[in-house]
Amino acid sequence: MSRENAGDLTFSEQYNGPDPLLDAARALSHENGLASVSQTTASTLTLLARLLRPVAAVEVGTGAGTSTLALLRGMPNAGILTSIDTNSTAQAAARDLIDMAGIRHSRLRLMSGRAEDVLQRLAPGAYDMVFVDSEPTNLERMIEPALRLLDTHGLLVIHQTLLKGGVADPVDRSPRTQAARGLLNRLAGQERLERVLLPIGQGLLMLQKTLR
Repeated sequence: MSRENAGDLTFSEQYNGPDPLLDAARALSHENGLASVSQTTASTLTLLARLLRPVAAVEVGTGAGTSTLALLRGMPNAGILTSIDTNSTAQAAARDLIDMAGIRHSRLRLMSGRAEDVLQRLAPGAYDMVFVDSEPTNLERMIEPALRLLDTHGLLVIHQTLLKGGVADPVDRSPRTQAARGLLNRLAGQERLERVLLPIGQGLLMLQKTLR
């Protein structure tokens, strides 16, 4: 990453913060070896949810709750977020974070299990937004189950798609980078999907089914 880009990212993080609750969640994530979304990514998720106004949304990768809180802050008061993770301890921390934020307990539904299995159990076409934050090596098998959940105008948002310059660096041949690169290439060839890739945080890819 160039010095200029690194400076832009640092400035953006400072400009889009501070956020005491999210900062505390990130500190907790770091202590427990969990990944968390950046402040700019969290702010983007809140804005997207505020614009889309999802009544029902799904999150893959609860972690300690940074993206969970970001999404719930943007969703309407009646909106319910279903959040999936294999780490029940981290999900408990996310629940505490949501409680501290003063968000109603009933607005967050936590489900424990492998994402690809849990996604298959959810109702098709019943969700307005799906956010997936998973290791790039796992993303491929989640795309179709996630798209299946979306209604006609639903939005799929995928994190960890640029890996801080790794995907754009031809020298980087690590498994996770090649997985992210391969996923982007395959999705680029699908005419049934509208897409936009944003260099925010670890990279945000937004997908929507083509209406034609």
